[in-house]
Amino acid sequence: MPATTSQVEPLWNSREASEFLNVSQATLSRWRRQHEGPPFVSVGGLARYNPPTVRAWVLEREREHG
Repeated sequence: MPATTSQVEPLWNSREASEFLNVSQATLSRWRRQHEGPPFVSVGGLARYNPPTVRAWVLEREREHG
C-alpha cells in the first residue's frame, strides 16, 4: 500500500540532516558529490532528506561496521 502524505515526516534540509548526523554541511555536500552518505531527494534543485531513510542508513552502517 502506498504511503500517504499523513504518513510521511517532513523532509530535512542539509542543515537538519547534518545536525542529526553530527557532521558539517560541507561533509554532507561532499558525500552527495561522491555518491556516499545517506540517500537524498532533489526538490527544486535542493537536497532534501527523508528522516526514516537517514536513520535506516545510520543503522545499516552500524551493522556493517559493528
